[in-house]
Amino acid sequence: MTEDWPSTPEEYASAIQQYNEIPSRYRLETFENEYQEKDIWGTYVEDVVLEQHDSERMQRTLRLSGEAWMEHMQGRGRHYATGSPLDVNEWCNSLLEEKARRTCYDYYFVRIYDFYEYLKYSVSHPHLYNPFLIAATQYDAARYIWMHRVDERERGDDS
Repeated sequence: MTEDWPSTPEEYASAIQQYNEIPSRYRLETFENEYQEKDIWGTYVEDVVLEQHDSERMQRTLRLSGEAWMEHMQGRGRHYATGSPLDVNEWCNSLLEEKARRTCYDYYFVRIYDFYEYLKYSVSHPHLYNPFLIAATQYDAARYIWMHRVDERERGDDS
């Protein structure tokens, strides 16, 4: 029996599917000052990911994705934990200019997506939504990378 997995980002999304549906007081950029000088990524990597999946490949993908996302957000003058769907899509566009979709997904997108999922479910953080998921519902580049997972699943490669 095959399981019916959600395919589109809209099927994964909660009640919040559009950025404009989020009251401004809950948008991540509202919390910019709370994150200054905090190494949320380093804590997440050490205490969550590497605690369960410590391999050379995982360490490499976490380093590549973390550095790329932080550099992108620094260029936008914001902390990396406060990204918006537009920030995500512009990052996806820049990744796709230089890398194959599979690389964008496996080495970059999914690692930062998982970081925001962690923040969303952690009581220590004010995150109520994942900007990577919302970006995939609203923007072409983010959706194109997101759909890599669906295309792989349909081909039978669920890696």
